[in-house]
Amino acid sequence: MDRPHHIVSDIYTAQPRLRAVSSSGAMVTLSDGKRYIDLMNGKGSVTLGHHHPAVNSAITRHLHSGLASATCWSDLHEALSNRIIDDLGMDEPRLALFSTGTEACRAAVQVARQFSGRHFIASAGYHGWGDYWASGDHLLEPNKSGVIDFYFVPELLEQVLERCRGKIALVILSPDYVHLQPDTLSRLARIARHEGVLLCCDDVKQGYRSVRASQFPATVGFHADMYTFAKGLANGHRLSCLVGRPDVMGAAKEFTYTAYFDTIPIVAALATLDYMDSHDGYQRLIQCGTTLAAEMRNIVRRRELPIMIYGDGPMLQIVGASEALEKALYADCAVAGLLLYEGDNQAVSLATGNVLDELLERFEKGLTAVSQRFGRGDPALISQRRRFQAAFRMIDGANDIVSLEDAIRWIKEER
Repeated sequence: MDRPHHIVSDIYTAQPRLRAVSSSGAMVTLSDGKRYIDLMNGKGSVTLGHHHPAVNSAITRHLHSGLASATCWSDLHEALSNRIIDDLGMDEPRLALFSTGTEACRAAVQVARQFSGRHFIASAGYHGWGDYWASGDHLLEPNKSGVIDFYFVPELLEQVLERCRGKIALVILSPDYVHLQPDTLSRLARIARHEGVLLCCDDVKQGYRSVRASQFPATVGFHADMYTFAKGLANGHRLSCLVGRPDVMGAAKEFTYTAYFDTIPIVAALATLDYMDSHDGYQRLIQCGTTLAAEMRNIVRRRELPIMIYGDGPMLQIVGASEALEKALYADCAVAGLLLYEGDNQAVSLATGNVLDELLERFEKGLTAVSQRFGRGDPALISQRRRFQAAFRMIDGANDIVSLEDAIRWIKEER
């Protein structure tokens, strides 16, 4: 998917480097004329499938109705806001709308700083490309924006809060259910709560994927003070939000932008959430992901390759024992007609379930080609360091299967 030379954005996309021509459901036609099964799905934002008829027809009806406006509030804005608030189940929360997850996370930082009067932010996970999230010069030192990364390591979060007691405005983390155990997320949340620091669950990636709103409160036993949502909301259309405690969210009253009243993404979100609710979408995504991961593991075993499939739900990650093997895996799967998100999470949509058998056939065809070049190998050959590196690429942080000493040493090397 080569970009024009005058576009500077360096977006990592799956092999082959071709351009999209059309898409429908789980399939994308590229400029070589072939139809590929898509497991990128807009970096996980396409939850129903490409050009889903429920979303397309809702947008078309809305455009023809003449009700679309970019000037004032509409009943649709209120309907979507009420729905998200009801889904979340917090006590009288308030909500602010944005276009991207990066914007919602930036708003969370500004809200926390204005509310608390404090400056430093403790962070774990990917929250967007802004300079807020650049690495500091040294481990546990703030970057130029006052953000300190604790990489999902509870002991590091404790050290940050101890060193900067009374100065931390917010702990923000993006929950992961592939490389982190629920107990780790619970421990991180309890540490923040014990210190009396605001906590934001950045659910841009995981929100509205396996449950309505967030599975974070059920996992940790209580609500965060704020949540961000984006990718699961509108089947690939640009929409995000920050929602949280009313006293905290009051600081966001001036956070507006030119397209704030655009109704098209609102309509797409209402249609997406309606379809997920009425067609048991969340459970179907879980079942599809679980089945896909299990069958992929069976294929890996048959081919006797040193490859692991991590995750059992709507998102998973394919990890090889070496960079060379992974590179071959992406290339050979693309030749077989399967688009993968290189080095990161693979995301199922509801449409994936309609092509599951064909997807697995293509995956096996790709692995057959890989095995001819690399020979046999046990998945157990994948080292802890290799899995740690995979987790670092996917969640911008450490997994929780290694010792604290190894985690700190490898974090320093990966930063």
